Amino acid sequence: MGKVVALTRLTIFDEDFKMYTGIQDMINTLHSEGHQFVFISHDLVALNEAKEVFKNMFEFKIICTFRYKLKDSIDDSNVKNIILVGSSNEDLILAANKKVLIINPGWSVKQDEKPARYGITLSNPEKLTEAVRLIENQSSWYYKLQVDKSTQVLALTSANTKNYSVTSEEKEILEGFSNLLKQGDRKYFNSLYFHLISGVMKDSDLRNVDIWGVFPTSNGDNNNEIEEIKERCRYLTGKRNNKPIFIRHTVVDKSHYTHHDNRLKIGCSKHFNSIMLNPFYTKKIKGKTICIIDDFLTNGISFETARNLLLNAGAAKVILLALGRFRRGSHGIYQKEEYTITGNVYTKEYDFEITSRENCIGEYNEDARDEVRNIYQIIYN
Repeated sequence: MGKVVALTRLTIFDEDFKMYTGIQDMINTLHSEGHQFVFISHDLVALNEAKEVFKNMFEFKIICTFRYKLKDSIDDSNVKNIILVGSSNEDLILAANKKVLIINPGWSVKQDEKPARYGITLSNPEKLTEAVRLIENQSSWYYKLQVDKSTQVLALTSANTKNYSVTSEEKEILEGFSNLLKQGDRKYFNSLYFHLISGVMKDSDLRNVDIWGVFPTSNGDNNNEIEEIKERCRYLTGKRNNKPIFIRHTVVDKSHYTHHDNRLKIGCSKHFNSIMLNPFYTKKIKGKTICIIDDFLTNGISFETARNLLLNAGAAKVILLALGRFRRGSHGIYQKEEYTITGNVYTKEYDFEITSRENCIGEYNEDARDEVRNIYQIIYN
């Protein structure tokens, strides 16, 4: 099933109602591949003028309709098949209210602040053609694991750069992602965000997350890139709460300073002794769907800490989303840990006792590795 691509007036035409170079070819190409187009506007005159242009230019029909009619037609049954291409703040608000993927047309004469910040910016209509193709066929997640009936783990990309199967181009991109997340190098931010947000908008559970959060760094400072990604996801899924879910009240050593075997032996206790839930969320987590974003998934200890605390606080569903997955051995390591937690997890004073440990094996999708390269080429080449 093809996508429905909704185009605003200034996505197709300039202020003099002249069509931008490349729009006609883009529409013809994507229509021939099974995609449909809708032209939206508030203005009846613009709708009628566009109808005449389209009638004379294309052998197929492009629906021209008022913006509010498109908004009213979007529901859970069709939202994942719609892409909005628009560059006004009003377009971004429509996308956020209806949880629709938005692409910012960088070629448009109108460039408002919010679509440029929260949308995926593409430089020309040819890039839009490539992007729609990729989104249509995207295998969003490199790694998936159903930890329990309430918890799912997702990882967007592989983080292994030394594997023999990794091409030099993939290695460059993955190392670029790592530099982005660890050192703030922004070169690869847009391609990583494109990959993530298109996956989020295709997933009904992620579109309907109630609270977005990040797992705290070892010293409690913000990872600005992870925080920005979380904020974009929060905004585009129409959620208001932007306060941190976790508070790191005691600084701990970074994980890479501890031998891998010792990390597994220590388990979640390292984090339980230094993390609490934010009192702001007292009585706000119960019955909700929570998504926690972290940079890399290695052995699952950080995510297991988050899972145990959130489920103890009454979360109905927990989604743990890593941007990269280090795969150690054939299947990788995810150490599931069950704890009995007593006391108030919104303070430092709770107690915990481990009841079980086991290694869980998730599913890998190697096709997702190709998408990393494809997205980078769309954004930067």
